[in-house]
Order: sequence, then structure tokens, then C-alpha cells
Amino acid sequence: MPARAVAPTPLTDTLCLSESLGLVPDPRGCRGRRYPLSALVPAAAASVLAGARSLTATTEWISDASVWACRALGFPVDLLTR
Repeated sequence: MPARAVAPTPLTDTLCLSESLGLVPDPRGCRGRRYPLSALVPAAAASVLAGARSLTATTEWISDASVWACRALGFPVDLLTR
């Protein structure tokens, strides 16, 4: 019997991305940069893997993510705002 393919898990599949993205230069200017690029891209990828199909859905997925998921993705987490 062939092995079943496991469905992608959004967070674990994108954590490997953050390590590699830490080496990519950030093209954004210093002004207005709140979050590191190495956190934004894996979070966007995780949200798409979870079913997000728009920028609004992606931002909602990120804002609804748990504290541990945000930390794992590389976001600075302020516990006072959660």
C-alpha cells in the first residue's frame, strides 16, 4: 500500500524559509519598516498554505496567529498588545 502524502502544515513548512530569508537583503527603506522581511515572507507563505487568497486574508491570518507562532516566524511580540 503506498504511503499517504501528508498535507502541508503552514507554520512548519515556512519556518525553514526564515533561516534562508535572513540572508536576503531587504530592499525597503529604513523608514516605516516595522517587521523584518525574514518574518513577513514566511508568514505570508503560511497564510497562503492555510487558505488565504488576498492581502486582507493574509493580514487577518497573521493578526490571528498565536504568540508562539509569531515568535517562531520571527516577529517581535509585545505581550501587552495580545
